[in-house]
Amino acid sequence: MERKNKIFYGWLLCLSGTLMLIGGAGIVINSASQFLKPVCEALHVSRGQFSIYLSMVSVASMVFSPLIGKVFEKWSPRIVTICAGSFMALMWTCLSFAGDIRLFYVLGFLIGAGSAFCGMVSVNILMNNWFHASKGTAMGIALTGSGIGSMIFNPVASRLIEAFGYQTAYRCMGLFIFLCAVPMFLLYRYKPADIGLAPLGLEAKSGESGEKAGHQGEAQEGIMRSEAVKTADMWALCFIIFGLSAGSMGIFTQLAAYFTDVGYEQNTAAGFVSVASFGMAFGKLFFGWLNDKIGTRWNFTLMTSLAVAGIILLFIARSTILTMAGAALFGIAVASPFVLSPQITLFTFGGKDFPNIYGFGSIFLFLGPSLAPPLSGVIYDKTGSYAPAFILYTALLSAVLVTGLLLLAKGGYRKRSEYRQTESVNKTAV
Repeated sequence: MERKNKIFYGWLLCLSGTLMLIGGAGIVINSASQFLKPVCEALHVSRGQFSIYLSMVSVASMVFSPLIGKVFEKWSPRIVTICAGSFMALMWTCLSFAGDIRLFYVLGFLIGAGSAFCGMVSVNILMNNWFHASKGTAMGIALTGSGIGSMIFNPVASRLIEAFGYQTAYRCMGLFIFLCAVPMFLLYRYKPADIGLAPLGLEAKSGESGEKAGHQGEAQEGIMRSEAVKTADMWALCFIIFGLSAGSMGIFTQLAAYFTDVGYEQNTAAGFVSVASFGMAFGKLFFGWLNDKIGTRWNFTLMTSLAVAGIILLFIARSTILTMAGAALFGIAVASPFVLSPQITLFTFGGKDFPNIYGFGSIFLFLGPSLAPPLSGVIYDKTGSYAPAFILYTALLSAVLVTGLLLLAKGGYRKRSEYRQTESVNKTAV
């Protein structure tokens, strides 16, 4: 099949994934902090109590994300994605009618259940199916959606809340969530072979027709989840994923409140959150591309080091310029779990069973945001300051940096495969 003068279909899916995450994670997760103070004041609850709602979103994602691979094998991934995206938008809109914090918790769980099948994990699985070459770049472009959405909708939510109240803001944002997902609903194709294509970077090697190459391209190297979970590397990976997500989301979900606490007006605070969101979007795009250029080990080292530096600068900065710089660097911290988690998973275990291995690892991707936001809220409620939380998350990300360097120094699944081949040759020779 001749495609030299045509845009590779995977790039259309990549851009559709970006749009879906602009309205999905960009609003559902990254713009939720704008509603913290208004909801707490209206329902007469503490920040710690509201943060449990944020945790319920993550708990549901943690429960359902490991099932994505199996669900997509049993039912049409396109139909699942359409139903999940529509359900998520509807449940978010229902937040506007919730007059009790306990209903927020129920709706939060339902929102998270929907987002599991149309969020960042499922988009990464889709990009892994469609790209062999430029995989990091494709993942990075798609994942920028959550940062772009946060950058756009944090100030939008702030102004809607200020002008019309938080209930109207919830309803408007629910409509945005659905509209941003429509292009993906229309274009969705789970695998290149579904339309007679091959993953980008494999069709040139095969020299076969598109349909035949597509089937060949699905056989990727690596190990199965049943083998991966028996290794210490899997649990080191899980700690890295947990630490990256907890260390970033524990602060990000409280960011708007933190800025107003230190003296900034609400709109100024929303502007700083948008700067952090820009850093997140840039971090996902740049470090996704950089992974293809310098490799996972160096990319992890650089990105995690900048994440630690961003948290420290955000905490100590008091001038507007330094606060903006700290917010931009902190955005890299927020981007890090979603850029580095799939890349380290692929580096360590390969792409053969990526949906199921990454689905298992995503338990810890969402466990961090399940525990960290309410912990941050409780820390503030007990101490009147976020300082202990900043210290805790800085230490956690520093531990992640050390663990990741040790894991990546092992050489990943390719090194393991080379070792097994050598052992097999030695046994045969004996």
